[in-house]
Amino acid sequence: MSTKDVLIVNDSKLESIILKDLLMKLGMNGIISSEYSILTDLKKTDPVMVVVNYIMEDITGDQLIEEIKRRYPQMVCILASSSDLLKNQFKGFSIEEIMKIPIEQNKLKGIIEKYISNKKNICCHCKKEIQEDFYICPYCGEKLKERA
Repeated sequence: MSTKDVLIVNDSKLESIILKDLLMKLGMNGIISSEYSILTDLKKTDPVMVVVNYIMEDITGDQLIEEIKRRYPQMVCILASSSDLLKNQFKGFSIEEIMKIPIEQNKLKGIIEKYISNKKNICCHCKKEIQEDFYICPYCGEKLKERA
């Protein structure tokens, strides 16, 4: 896992490129994905965060985040929208933050620092915190991730 990979899911190519550029300026590696390939890309890249656009062609961002969290409960998921959305509109969803786009670089930096620097390595099976980067949980013995 790269501690700098952020998956960007947005059906607007321009918005994806702008966000990728902002992330690069902040020392992060923005990887553009799509609503169709995100689950495969999550397996391949193991990012520290996913930024998902709210309105896309075949699915809404909150629905996609729900599926991501079902498979990867520890994943930091940010919902992005050009509309003014409130977190309490999405009760029951595991959305860490709602990001208004376009976003200023300093605001994006604050979001990254809030979630990335405090991210703990938690086993998605037994929910125990793991101090080191293991492939198998030392507590429950379950596989944590694919070997590179």
